[in-house]
Amino acid sequence: MIAGAMFWPVPKNMLTLILDTLHRLFYILPLKPRQVQIEITNRCNMDCPMCPREVLDIELEHMDWNKFVTVVDKLKEREKITLTGWGEPFLHPRIFDMITYCKERGHRVMITSNGLFSKESIAKEILNSRLDEITFSIDGVEDNNVSNGHTSNMVYENIEKIARLREIGRPSIRLQATLHEGCEKDLYNVIRFGARIGVEAVNVGRIDRKYAPELKRPSPVEEERIFYEADHIANECGIRLDWLQYAVGTRMVRFFYRLLRKKLHQSGKYCLKTFDYAYVSREGNVTPCCLLPEVKMGNLLDGDLQTIWQNEKFNHFRKNYRDTCGSCDLWVIDQVDSD
Repeated sequence: MIAGAMFWPVPKNMLTLILDTLHRLFYILPLKPRQVQIEITNRCNMDCPMCPREVLDIELEHMDWNKFVTVVDKLKEREKITLTGWGEPFLHPRIFDMITYCKERGHRVMITSNGLFSKESIAKEILNSRLDEITFSIDGVEDNNVSNGHTSNMVYENIEKIARLREIGRPSIRLQATLHEGCEKDLYNVIRFGARIGVEAVNVGRIDRKYAPELKRPSPVEEERIFYEADHIANECGIRLDWLQYAVGTRMVRFFYRLLRKKLHQSGKYCLKTFDYAYVSREGNVTPCCLLPEVKMGNLLDGDLQTIWQNEKFNHFRKNYRDTCGSCDLWVIDQVDSD
């Protein structure tokens, strides 16, 4: 489960936006990652065709509480923490303790969930927690018509319940969909569903075919056409559409991003995800991406995040990521031909 498709900040003021834009244009890294994803579990209650969870050679277990505490205690800059790995976070028996522990230390806490809760009480517990943002992965809203992706009638009911009962827009809710060939109508329905129940935004991402080459996705021309239609629908419905390859944010953020998006991505020279993001595995290993469990840059159980972030191994990876990532194009602008 890929969390946080949005890798562009919402600035507090114009100066912040200008400085961050300049840093990204010249790839001037922050001293430490501002976004940290912690793999709290790899266990899941869904089996989605495009999910590589069972072929990544990772142990399907929950993160130990003591390891979790050690990792979070190493994060001292009020980072944005996403409590999600290749699994369903609300299966972890201490997920709400984890949210509380992070919030007590001043972090912004986000979660990506498939919305298929194992207990009826989870929706209420989410509303009573101090969770800042929750993203639900769904690829359609008509159970019989979605053959590839996250879908279940119970999921839609859970999402709508949380959206309806939350107070003053907390937690913020986003929907996240992956685009499959011939399934653009499913995406349009997700956008309309999100607008109807009042969520803040819809994220759209490409499917990764590395572990499931039989899956099909639109060509570059088709992808762009679908974006413009989806953007038109989102504008009509009054919901924000974030699509890393085309546009993110609103107003000035969106304007600058669309104007500079290829330059911000260094035309594929660097992966945008590695600019201010790090993934921490169940064992405390720091990796550049959720898809690279064996590319270990250091371990937070006995190391320091800033040192790991700035070490020679991590810097070498950023400059030579294609040696490891091959034709992956999930976080770059242009599609890369894998044939």
